[in-house]
Amino acid sequence: MISGYHLFREEASGCTSKYPSLQYVEEKEGIPTIQGELILESDQGEEIDSYKIKIICSPDYPSNFPIVFETGGRIPPNIEWHVHSDRHACICSWPEELILCSQGITLLSFIENQVTPYFFNQKHREVNGFFLRERAHGMRGNLDFFKETFRTTNLRKIVSFLEYIKSNPEPNRTNDCFCGSGDKFRKCHRDEFRKFKPLSSEAIDTFMGFIMTCELHQK
Repeated sequence: MISGYHLFREEASGCTSKYPSLQYVEEKEGIPTIQGELILESDQGEEIDSYKIKIICSPDYPSNFPIVFETGGRIPPNIEWHVHSDRHACICSWPEELILCSQGITLLSFIENQVTPYFFNQKHREVNGFFLRERAHGMRGNLDFFKETFRTTNLRKIVSFLEYIKSNPEPNRTNDCFCGSGDKFRKCHRDEFRKFKPLSSEAIDTFMGFIMTCELHQK
């Protein structure tokens, strides 16, 4: 916990330099936080809009995302707006978050690649009445991530793919893919293998348990 807070504090200075409208503060009990206005700019550098936000260091950062809040009251605390009841933002699905964190995140990359696109999507919803990039919520959203990633709706196959990834070294690029498609590994599920392989066995076991539970509920 301490090392995560220390890292967040170190990275905060670079973020506030790049985003002068954001400031570093500490919440109760010394929890490091960035807050202020996130300016949304066009490709030409023109200001489109801004949102008042707060980004709080999570206890196990950077193994998990920081916690993001919209503090201006513009976005309703409604999961249909990708906001939880306690007003923290639903940035992406749970498995996607763990994978992105396993690949390595910084506070700056998180703001640029996750937070800013999230608020651009909220702006699109406010203007047009729908999200530009909609995602399902909760269990369904997490399950959809696995289906889309492995390009199948067969949950037992997904579990078997994850078990293979957990238990085996990366196949040779010219081998047939472990999914049984008959295609070469390099042209089939190589990217997916490399996405999940850095995760701990415990994390992959948790994914498999979640998918098997979903499979039972679908019967």
